[in-house]
Amino acid sequence: MNSLKTTATHFRYKKHPGDLFRNTSVQLLPHPYKNQEDFWVWFHPFYHRSEDISDLGDLYKQLHDTPCQETRVSSKNELCYPAVSKERLFEEIKSLEQKIYQDCFENFYLLIIEGRIELLESHQIESKEPGS
Repeated sequence: MNSLKTTATHFRYKKHPGDLFRNTSVQLLPHPYKNQEDFWVWFHPFYHRSEDISDLGDLYKQLHDTPCQETRVSSKNELCYPAVSKERLFEEIKSLEQKIYQDCFENFYLLIIEGRIELLESHQIESKEPGS
């Protein structure tokens, strides 16, 4: 087996960002897609008061609260339709997640360019390459 040596990248804010979610401690740099929530918390410019984050939570709640059937229901001579189809909810979620990612990536870039965070390479991690 071949062993691969990789370094884990950490970061820290040089100055406290001024909210309860983030601080100046050294943190492992979260992968944007594998560790989505941590990435958003650390790098969204206004995570704690973002309408986009709040709206996304509402969309997921609506998605899970919506009955699976997409048929019309008759009740007391009134026809009721699901307000939004699951497909439409998935589209809205995907669109909003893309916007949130864009906000996070732009803010991450600005934090580095403006010197408000620093990236730190820590100890090497040795892993075994499978099948070698």
